[in-house]
Amino acid sequence: MTNPYGYNFWIYVPNKGAAIFFLFAFFISAAIHFWQCYRYKSVRVTGLFVVSGFLYVVGFAFRVNGAFGNYDELGPYVVSVALIYVSPPLLSLANYDILGRIFYYVPYLSPMAPGKVLSTFGFLSMIIEGINGVAASFIANPKSNPTIGSALMWAALALQIAIIVSFVVIAGYFHRRCAQAGIAGARGIHDNLITLYVSVGLILIRTIYRGVEHSVKAVISTEWPFYVFEATLMLINMFMWNIRHPAPYLPADITTYLSRDGVTEVKGPELPKDTRPLVAKVLDPWRMTDLCRGRDKSKDKVYQGVEQGGNEFAPSAPVSLRPMYSRGEDHPQGPERRPRELV
Repeated sequence: MTNPYGYNFWIYVPNKGAAIFFLFAFFISAAIHFWQCYRYKSVRVTGLFVVSGFLYVVGFAFRVNGAFGNYDELGPYVVSVALIYVSPPLLSLANYDILGRIFYYVPYLSPMAPGKVLSTFGFLSMIIEGINGVAASFIANPKSNPTIGSALMWAALALQIAIIVSFVVIAGYFHRRCAQAGIAGARGIHDNLITLYVSVGLILIRTIYRGVEHSVKAVISTEWPFYVFEATLMLINMFMWNIRHPAPYLPADITTYLSRDGVTEVKGPELPKDTRPLVAKVLDPWRMTDLCRGRDKSKDKVYQGVEQGGNEFAPSAPVSLRPMYSRGEDHPQGPERRPRELV
């Protein structure tokens, strides 16, 4: 659809070189993530990086189209803005999934059920994205009240920041419990949590920028803030997970756990299923009612087996790296652990 009056939907003239650079940069990162998913068989955990990366590629491809003089084409503009806008929430979902896998690795110290991390934070994020969509419709529609749209946008921003802070608090609390147990240095825990903290910080800065964007005219009418606080930060996030990919340092399945010694991995049965009614699962994902009733999850046989270092399960081969060794350092007693598949 072309505006007959030659209206510039972009407000400014998009920079050709920057759009082309980020198109190819996101393509390279997404392609590497695709290869890493194939190599580690980790599509269930890190496949969202591939999806998000290629959404950015398509979004910047349409931005390149606009940069070459097609300022009045509404269709490419809408597609570009929409795809670039929805990609970071997928990166957040990937972070939630990775934290859940870390919780599966050390279930006896996890502050919430590992399977609840993605579902809980993903559900809350969907609500926020819905609010953002309604707010954007109010702001974009000249017949509606833009004040309502702005209020909804700020409300969504506040909720999103609250969710991010809650996520960091839960991850930090888990990290602290691991440190108290003397296993925080294990590579599957330490390296991945540090990368998660940085990733969440980058997404938080981007979230604040998006909230300010529609409230401060000087921000939305200038291109450089978009490239600094959206494109650059998210590209750094993508390449960071390329370099510090979680798959090589987490077990091949969710029934392999790190024992209390921080060295031996224990093969055991799956964690107990949540058999509560659906309403209880939704309203109390952290099972606070169980804590109030004095039910400690460590009394479950599965958790006891893990904590006792494999006395009740058949232990797998000892990990060749001691917990205090960081990524890239070989333990004197053996070579670096080979990458394993995530299923």
